[in-house]
Amino acid sequence: MSAEKDSAQPAAAAAISVPPPGVLDTMIRVIMGQTEMTHEEVVSALERTNYDLKRVIRDYMTASTTTSATASATNTPSSTNQLRFSEIRSFMDKSDLMYYRRQEMNRIYNEVLERKKAEAAAAAALAATAVAETETETETETTVSKL
Repeated sequence: MSAEKDSAQPAAAAAISVPPPGVLDTMIRVIMGQTEMTHEEVVSALERTNYDLKRVIRDYMTASTTTSATASATNTPSSTNQLRFSEIRSFMDKSDLMYYRRQEMNRIYNEVLERKKAEAAAAAALAATAVAETETETETETTVSKL
């Protein structure tokens, strides 16, 4: 039985087709461009995944996502520089948020101010027409009474 297993493994290894050197070099360059893996890591990952380019990149992205999720969960800077820059980043994020809030508040304030000016102008125009009408009525009454 064990002799059958030993002979089955080389047959399975022979069934894996190794790409030509030019294609393998292109695959390595593509993976190195998409990830931060070294040449040796890329070659070993390709051998491990039977030269499946997409699977190597997918495995790398999955591993880096879980690593960054655990790193952000702890979120403790390990050096004074990291602490300093995290404080700067936090300050900049807050000031950026406050800037956009102020811009939005100014926009709303200006809209309300313009609306009030338009209402005041409409009320003034209405009052002016009312005054003009009363003046015309008084003039007509005066001319009628003179006749």
